[in-house]
Amino acid sequence: MFAAAITAGLLLYAVPTASAFGLQSSPETDRSTGGNGFGFSIPGGDELGAPPEADPANPSGEEPANAIPEVHYDLSTLPPAVASMREKIIAAARSGDETQMRAVIGLSSPPPVFSPTGEGDPIDILKAASGDTAGLEVLAILLDVLDAGWVVKGGGTPQVRYIWPYFAELPPNALDRRQLVEAYRVLTAGDMEEMRAVGSYEFYRLEIAADGRWLLFMAGE
Repeated sequence: MFAAAITAGLLLYAVPTASAFGLQSSPETDRSTGGNGFGFSIPGGDELGAPPEADPANPSGEEPANAIPEVHYDLSTLPPAVASMREKIIAAARSGDETQMRAVIGLSSPPPVFSPTGEGDPIDILKAASGDTAGLEVLAILLDVLDAGWVVKGGGTPQVRYIWPYFAELPPNALDRRQLVEAYRVLTAGDMEEMRAVGSYEFYRLEIAADGRWLLFMAGE
C-alpha cells in the first residue's frame, strides 16, 4: 500500500539528486492557524493545561505503556517555542523551496531525524521517499500531519515532546469515526487496515521538543 511504499522508499534516500523542490502555488486558506482546516480544528477541543502533579504510584511521571494519551487541538496552548517551530516548518513546507526547508532543519541541534538510521541528507531522504522525486509529495504529507491534533509524551520529564498526528500514538482499532475521518487525510483506508493488522501506526509522524527543537519527521512505528 501507499504507506508501505513510502516507508520502503526511505531506504533509498542515499541516491543523490540535484533537483530542487521548486515552487508550488500558495493555498487559498492558511492551514497553520487550524481555524479553517477540514476536521482538525474542533470547537471546544481539549486544551493543554499545566502538567499534572506527580502520581505517587508513578513518581517518574511517565505514561504507562498502554495509556491512551489526551488529544489536543488548541494551538494557543502550545508552548511558544513549539508553536514557533511548527509555524516555521509549515512555512518552509508550503513554499516547496529546498533552501527554506534546509534553513529550518538547520535551526535544531542535533538536526531532526528523517530516517530509521538517523543518517543521510534530509533533503535527499525526502526526495527519495516522494512519488514525484522532488520531495513535494512528502512535504504535502508533512502539512497534513501538522494539520492534525497532537499528543504530549513524557510530560513532567526532561524528555517531554509534542507528537503529530495524534493518531500515531493511538491504537488503530481505538479510533472512532470522527478520528478516522481525520486519519484518512493522511492515510488510505487500505493503509489503515494494514496498521490494524499489525496493531500500530506505521506512517509519518513529526515530533518537536518542549524547547522548540525539531526532533524527527519519518515513517515507521
